[in-house]
Amino acid sequence: MNVLVVDDNEFVADSLAFLLDCIGHHAVMAPDGETALELLHAGAFDLVFLDENLPGIKGSAVALSLLDRPASRRPFVASMTGDSDSIEELARLFDVCLQKPFSLETLMRVIADARNNSNARCLLAA
Repeated sequence: MNVLVVDDNEFVADSLAFLLDCIGHHAVMAPDGETALELLHAGAFDLVFLDENLPGIKGSAVALSLLDRPASRRPFVASMTGDSDSIEELARLFDVCLQKPFSLETLMRVIADARNNSNARCLLAA
């Protein structure tokens, strides 16, 4: 799958992209919401890991922009946040909400859900 990883924390973005590449996916990184929007308009991604607390354009604003796309062209979007208080609010905008840090097992479940285009749910660190 083509995966976009959006996080302003370079360590988090590099680590997640590395894991995705190791398990056979093609990962592209963006450090902020503006870059994410540019990449999303320029290319096709199957899955997007999107940090909520980005400089400038927040992850939720990026997710809202994707809702305008037809369902057949919309990527599966996973929110990533370290703020457990915002999980319920974010669950309305994203296919999956992850609380950082999350396990490799959780990552694999998100990838499987993206392939199956499952319903929204929240996954906490496991």
